[in-house]
Amino acid sequence: MSSSSSTVSSELLKRLEPLASLTQEQLDHLAAKAEIERVAAGETLFREGETDRKMVYLLRGEVRLDSTQTDGQQRVLGLLTAAAESCDPLDRDQPRRSTAMAVTDAEIIRLDSNFIESMLAWSQFASREPEIIMSAEGVLSVDKARWIAKISRSPIFKYLHPANIEKLLDLLEPVRVNAGDVIIRQGDVGDYCYFIDEGMALVTCVKDDESETIELAELVEGDGFGEMALISGQPRNATVSMTTDGVLLRLSKADFVELLKEPPLQWVAYGQAQALIAKGAQWLDVRTASEFAHAHLPGAVNIPGQDLHRRMRELDRTSVYICYCDTGRRSSAVVSILGQYGIRAHVLQGGVNGVPRDGLDAATGA
Repeated sequence: MSSSSSTVSSELLKRLEPLASLTQEQLDHLAAKAEIERVAAGETLFREGETDRKMVYLLRGEVRLDSTQTDGQQRVLGLLTAAAESCDPLDRDQPRRSTAMAVTDAEIIRLDSNFIESMLAWSQFASREPEIIMSAEGVLSVDKARWIAKISRSPIFKYLHPANIEKLLDLLEPVRVNAGDVIIRQGDVGDYCYFIDEGMALVTCVKDDESETIELAELVEGDGFGEMALISGQPRNATVSMTTDGVLLRLSKADFVELLKEPPLQWVAYGQAQALIAKGAQWLDVRTASEFAHAHLPGAVNIPGQDLHRRMRELDRTSVYICYCDTGRRSSAVVSILGQYGIRAHVLQGGVNGVPRDGLDAATGA
C-alpha cells in the first residue's frame, strides 16, 4: 500500500522534465501541491491501456515496465532506476503503453498532466520583456512576465484556453490605486474584474439584516476579485477597498466574456496532418528540448513555445506549419501567435499522445 509525504521542494521539481522550463513562481506553487508517494515492492504504479492523465516520476528505487505482446505474453521493456540529476516521466503515453511495477520499495511523484500542460502553456509567455505604456494615470512600466505567474493561479483563468493567454495579457489594463480607494462596492453592477499586481486590499460585506460591516478576507499580490458578478450577472456581493497604495490589473466585462470563449483554430487529425505534410507542410514541435529528444515526429523543427518570439525569423512565412505538443494545449497557443505574424498554422489534435508509436522518431531505449 502506498503512502504520501508532503516534502517536495521546487529544487526537486526542477530535476523533472519538462517541469524545469516552468517559472520559479510556478515551481513554488506546484511544490506546495505535490506529494512524494512511497510505494512497496511489487506494487503496480499504472497499467497498460489506462488513461489516467498522470505524469509519474521515479525518485528512488527501481521500476519495471512490461507490455503485453500480440501472443498474450508479457515482454519486459526495461528496468528503470531513479536518476540522481534529472528525471523523465515513466511512460509518457496516454493510453499507457506499458504496466509499471515497483521492483524495490520506491518513491514517486504523481502529477496531473492536464494541470502541468496548462502551466507549461502559461510559461511559454514568461519571457516577455517589460513594456512602457500610457494609461489614464500616466506612463507605467509593466512586466507582463510577472503577471503570468500570478494570473495563472486564478481559479477562473487557470484553464483559460491557451490560445487566449496572449490576448488576455494585452487586454489587461494597469491602474494605479491609493490606500482607502473603494474598487468595487457591494450592490453595484459588475463592470470589471481585477488582479492585484502591487499592494493589498480588504474584502468586506454587510448582511441584509445587519448594519455591521464584516471583514471577509485580505487580498495580496496575485489575488483576483470581482469576476463572480461578471459570470453571474448579479450585483456585487462584497466591497473591496485598498489598504495600501498599489497597482491593479483590470479587465472589462466584455473582454472577460470574450476570453472565456474557445477561439477559432484549425485543428487537424493525425491522418489529415500527414496529408498536409506530404503536400509540403512542416511539423513544428513546441515542446521543450528534452521532450523533443525523447520522441518527435520525423523532420520536425523544434522551437519551444517560450522561445517563439525570439526565434520567429527561423520560420518560413510562405510555409504551412502543423504545430504539436503532448496534448494540443501548448501548440494551440503557438498557433494563435503565429497567426499574428501572418503565418498559416494548424494544431495537431491530441498532440503526440494521439500518434502511433511507429510514427515517431524516438531516442534509443525510449
